Amino acid sequence: MVTYSNTYNMLQRFYGLVYLSAVLLFVTLTGTQAECPVQLNPQRAVVRYGDSVAVNCSASVPHKGMGWEASEGAVTMTRDSLITWRVSNLIEWDIQPYCYINHEEQCQVELPVTIYKTPDSVSIIIVNHRGPMIEGKQYELQCDVHDVAPVQNLTVKWYKGQTLLNQTTFTEDSKTPVNETTTLLIRPDRADDGAQYRCEAELELGAEGPQPPPKETSDLLNITVYFKPIINETKLPSIVPVFRGYPEVLVCEAEGNPKPTIGWSLGANVIVYNETLTISESTPEYVYCVANNSVGRTIRQVNVSIQDSVMKLHWFSITCCSVESQCPIQLIPRRAVVRYGDDVSADYKTSVPHKGMGWEASEGAVTMTRDSLITWRVSNLIEWDIQPYCYINHEEQCQVELPVTIYKTPDSVSISIVNHRGPMIEGKQYELQCDVHDVAPVQDLTVKWYKGQTLLNQTTFTEDNKTPVNETTTLLIRPDRADDGAQYRCEAELELGAEGPQPSPKETSGRLNVELYYKPKHSNSRETIIKNDEVMLNCTVKANPAPKYTWHSEHLKEEFSSSVLQSSTVLLSPGNYTCTATNSLGSDSKVFIIKSEQTDRTTFWAIVLSGVAVALVLIATYVIFKIRCSNNSVI
Repeated sequence: MVTYSNTYNMLQRFYGLVYLSAVLLFVTLTGTQAECPVQLNPQRAVVRYGDSVAVNCSASVPHKGMGWEASEGAVTMTRDSLITWRVSNLIEWDIQPYCYINHEEQCQVELPVTIYKTPDSVSIIIVNHRGPMIEGKQYELQCDVHDVAPVQNLTVKWYKGQTLLNQTTFTEDSKTPVNETTTLLIRPDRADDGAQYRCEAELELGAEGPQPPPKETSDLLNITVYFKPIINETKLPSIVPVFRGYPEVLVCEAEGNPKPTIGWSLGANVIVYNETLTISESTPEYVYCVANNSVGRTIRQVNVSIQDSVMKLHWFSITCCSVESQCPIQLIPRRAVVRYGDDVSADYKTSVPHKGMGWEASEGAVTMTRDSLITWRVSNLIEWDIQPYCYINHEEQCQVELPVTIYKTPDSVSISIVNHRGPMIEGKQYELQCDVHDVAPVQDLTVKWYKGQTLLNQTTFTEDNKTPVNETTTLLIRPDRADDGAQYRCEAELELGAEGPQPSPKETSGRLNVELYYKPKHSNSRETIIKNDEVMLNCTVKANPAPKYTWHSEHLKEEFSSSVLQSSTVLLSPGNYTCTATNSLGSDSKVFIIKSEQTDRTTFWAIVLSGVAVALVLIATYVIFKIRCSNNSVI
């Protein structure tokens, strides 16, 4: 009985394996018929213009002949199983070789060929400008790439030093060499003086292309930035004590480009041109250091405080002037941020005995009082340059200035396209402009660019101006078909710090709706259809303006202008049908290949042979089983 059970289990497993093998054979033989039984090596060719190229086409099945069709390097039909398409000097940009095989019926596989050419030159310039740049102003850099292909694989990268600033890709579909121009907007500050810009054209040709990707780089563009002077406030404090009979020397140092001239204004049109100034008890209470160059002027006010005691002078210098934070007073808030025309107030208190304290200001001054808490208050603040400070007489007088930021949101924010009206064209470059009118302070302004909800870019400003100004920023775009109907906007935001309003005040432009024109482009150039009861050739493609359609085939006896052909309305015989979609920007064609529905002999014999194999296995199993049972019975 044990022998019978073991034999039965063994045969059951053997039968299962044979059945599974038959099924796999069936799936393999039937599933591969949908593909053309040739292999290309490599599957895609990437070759430099004028270089040689070779690609093998091999078949692993019996056939009646195979060959290469191409305008160069064609291989006539042969019974070999490996043939090579070879061109020694490839200069035909639009070559489309394909390998064909006659196996039951003819099929073919096209070889994608990318011919590339590195640019003849890559150059960088400043648009409409020569000489030094001015800090805070906007400039346009231009990169010209000459005679490069294919443009859809081109990336232009912008660098400042070793830092990548921006990069541009291209959506045009062109196989032949073109010239391309890209631009970069910059707003240099003093840190950019001496910076080096360059642009780089790189062809990213995929895994089959050369590694690393070929690139050409422009020469370096060295920039000089002119900026107005900045006075070194560490070396020139705002309050300088002077002991009677002991003159002091003030030093005014300023950094600027061009190098600034230094002068001292002593009032009544008295100006002393020197970096140093000797002061004494006869010096006016206020003197002014003036640093001036061709870009602008910076003024630093110095309060000359006359002292009577060397000891007191020494204490005053330490507590009052060297470290103003040690003046025994507290400001609440430490910084005032107020909207133009609104109310403002700040408290000033002390916890030490004193002989009097007060507020000095052009508006809202508080006369000296013995109170320990006094408030500076203005009900309608409209003085842009107000500089209130509180003072206290505690052993000696010291003072602390209250920083005041007066802000004004813009009267308007508008967006426009520079020098263009109507629909945009895919792949071309356009300049959007954002105008911000009457905003302050500009150094706290950020202009942000959006497409839909996506932040594209933002610009800040280095000018130091307390009064309202108008500002213009631009954004370069190169839209593709996905941008048709996109909405652009710009937003002016005043980032005023923790003491300012939260969230930050902002004004937004209206929406700029982009209408984009683009030519037709099919997702694939060929489609094979097996003819059955109902055949539909759908050539519909998205384009703007809407395309017109034309059909060409030796089987069509009349012209058709619809995007779809159906066998229910048109006689569609086996063969090739070419549909061309055309609009004002270009055209694109697609070939439909209708094949006859035939009984697949391979599939048929695969089924028959699988069935026979299974039947033989079952018969053999039965015979062995009977023999074993007979032997067991005899025993």
